[in-house]
Amino acid sequence: MILLPGLLVFNCSGGPGQQSKIRFYVGSSDGNLEYPIFLCEMDPGTNQFTVIDSFPGASGPSYLAFSGDKKYLYTINREVSDPAANQNTVTSFRINPENHSLDKMNNQSSEGAGPCHVYCSRKGTFLFTANYSSGSIAAFPLSEKGEIQPASSVVKGSGTGPVEARQKGPHAHYVSLDPDENYLLSADLGTDKVLVFEFDHDSGILKPNPEQPFIKLAPGSGPRHLVFHPSGEFLYVVNELDATVTACSFNDKNGTLTKLNTVSTVPNSYSGSKYPAAVRIDPEGNFLYASTRGEKGSITVFQVEDSGRIHRIQVVEDVPAWPRDFNIDPEGNYMLVAGERSDKIQLYLIDGETGLLTATDHIVNVRAPGCILFID
Repeated sequence: MILLPGLLVFNCSGGPGQQSKIRFYVGSSDGNLEYPIFLCEMDPGTNQFTVIDSFPGASGPSYLAFSGDKKYLYTINREVSDPAANQNTVTSFRINPENHSLDKMNNQSSEGAGPCHVYCSRKGTFLFTANYSSGSIAAFPLSEKGEIQPASSVVKGSGTGPVEARQKGPHAHYVSLDPDENYLLSADLGTDKVLVFEFDHDSGILKPNPEQPFIKLAPGSGPRHLVFHPSGEFLYVVNELDATVTACSFNDKNGTLTKLNTVSTVPNSYSGSKYPAAVRIDPEGNFLYASTRGEKGSITVFQVEDSGRIHRIQVVEDVPAWPRDFNIDPEGNYMLVAGERSDKIQLYLIDGETGLLTATDHIVNVRAPGCILFID
C-alpha cells in the first residue's frame, strides 16, 4: 500500500462474502490544506475506516454536492474570483468511475461573498449556491460536460433580525429545490426567513414565489439548513440561533409552507452554548436528526408523526467536538458524525425500528471535516 502524505490510514480486514464497502467524500473547512477533499471507505464487516486518497483544487470546500448521475462533484471554494467585487468561487470536478478520484474542471464566481452551500438539480443542468456573507443566492447553468457556466440569476436578500451580532442583514445559508424541482427554497439565517422562488429551467431565472415569497420563523431563530421529507409533503428547518427544529407542510402545487410545530434540539435543563448545524432524515422518513454544536455537542433524534409534526426522543451527547455535519448512509443503517474542531468522524449505528443511535468506538481522523457525502 502506498501511503499518501498527511493521511492517517485505518486498515480494514475482510474476507469473501462480506458486504460491499461504503465510500464517501469529506470536505474540509481548513483553507490551508492543499488536499482538502478526502475519499474514505468504511467496511461494514468490521466498521473500520480507510482514508484512500485526497485531492486538491479548492480552498476550504466545506460543502460538496453531486450531479444527479454522480459523474461530477461540486464544491464551495474560498478562492477569491473577483477581489474588487468581493466574490468567492464555486468549483467543478470530474469523478473517475473506476476509483472515484477527482479531476478539477473549472472555477466560476459564486456571485457573492462567503459561499457556504451548493446544490445540484437532479438532471444536472443547474447548480445553486448560498453566499452567507453577502446574503445572496445564485443559479448557474451546467454544460453537458458538467462545467459551471456564468450565473443565470442572482438574488440578494433583504431584512434583519433581533440578534444584533448575527442578524444585521441577510445571510443565505442553504439552498434546495423541492422534490419536483419547481421551486428553490433558501434558509436565511439573518432574517429568520425561508425564502421560496419559482425556478424556470429554460431561462435559469429565479423569481419570488407570488403565492408566498417567504415564510417567517420565530424572531431570532436563525434558519440554517433544510431537509424535505421523502414524500415531499413536509420540510424541516434547523434553526441555529435558538436551537430548534421547525416542521412545516409543503404544498407542491403552489410552493407554499405552513408551520406545524417547533421543538428544541436540547432538553430544557441544558445550559451552555448551543448552535445547531445540520439536519437529515432517514430514507423512510420516520426519523429526523439534527446536530448541535457547543460545549456539549450532540445529535438529536426526532420521531416524525404521520401529520409531519415531530417530537424529540433521544439526545446523544459526547459526539466529536463541534459537529458541523453528519450524514446517514443510503440504506439508513449508519450515521457518520463530523467533529470540525476535533478532526474526527465517528460511526454511530441506527436502529431501523426505533431510530435511536448507538455510539461505536470506530473513528477516522480527517482535518476539520465540514461535510460528508456518501457515494453509494
